[in-house]
Amino acid sequence: MTPKNSTPATTRVLIAEGTRMASRLLADALAQQSSLEVVAATCGANESLLAVAEQRPDVILLSDALEDDPKRGFELAKEIRMSAPEARIVLLLDNCRSETVVEAFRAGARGVFSRNESLAGLAKCVICVAQGQIWANSEQMGYAVEALSCAAPRRHFNADELKSLSRREQEVAAALSDGLSNREIAERLQLSPHTVKNHIFRIFEKLGVSSRFELMAALGRRRGAAASAPATHEKNETMQGPLQQAARAGVASAQFVLGHMYLSGQGVDKDKVLAYKWLLQAERANQDYSEASRITRKRLATEMLASQIAEAERLAEEEASESEWRAPTSRETVSPTAKMAARFA
Repeated sequence: MTPKNSTPATTRVLIAEGTRMASRLLADALAQQSSLEVVAATCGANESLLAVAEQRPDVILLSDALEDDPKRGFELAKEIRMSAPEARIVLLLDNCRSETVVEAFRAGARGVFSRNESLAGLAKCVICVAQGQIWANSEQMGYAVEALSCAAPRRHFNADELKSLSRREQEVAAALSDGLSNREIAERLQLSPHTVKNHIFRIFEKLGVSSRFELMAALGRRRGAAASAPATHEKNETMQGPLQQAARAGVASAQFVLGHMYLSGQGVDKDKVLAYKWLLQAERANQDYSEASRITRKRLATEMLASQIAEAERLAEEEASESEWRAPTSRETVSPTAKMAARFA
């Protein structure tokens, strides 16, 4: 696979549409793009799974409706994740209602694309997803964030669940909770990137999570539940795990996770001020999180007093100043947690 954020000479694309004609027409249209290579155009679940195994595409364009079933595409996405966890899926949607978008991401899609959008937009979507990015507009990202905010807190992992992981899977899970990327995990554990991906998929299956975000949040809640003192104020917190360390190092993904933990009370006491603070920092730190953080922060602001918002903004400015003061002066002094690249997917 191509390293993150680099563009291959051509992106290998597999198309799985509801009919043979639709699949072929879309293949012909995308073939006009010099940066894309359509390696297969299929129309059924079994045929698509076989083609994925044979062709190993970079990106799979998958219709939400297959075999006269409007939901078959979502089921097939989950099956593809099991057989080819390295493949990136874009679900082609007839409608982009909130429940459809959320279901697509839960099925493992790395992007959603409305059939009402342009072919040029689809080509850009494929290339971005191939580079490891998430493809969704601000409204669709808002649906996903809203679903995450409203979801019931997951129960903490118990000892038996964690024991179900093999020794190597436990090592990978620990590295994930530290916020390491696949490449960094591979280097730490001396594994191939492909083996790391397979371990991560099995961890997700055994622990009942579907993304790095959920795993980090769940492990963070588990640490938080063991803390002896309530997190009523940032300076008196006892939860000093990798999430806190990475967030204070300025890592947007960790700030984003913490904002939602404080918003929902998952592993820490609910605190609107701290939720607002961390969401604001994530919004400022990284454009990948800015829109999703802004949507949640604006909604949260309607439930807060002006004095609370002012306090949250003051804490954010204070944290930003401290982060600049603590900034390492050399590459060697950067903590692994500060390299976190966990994604919302």
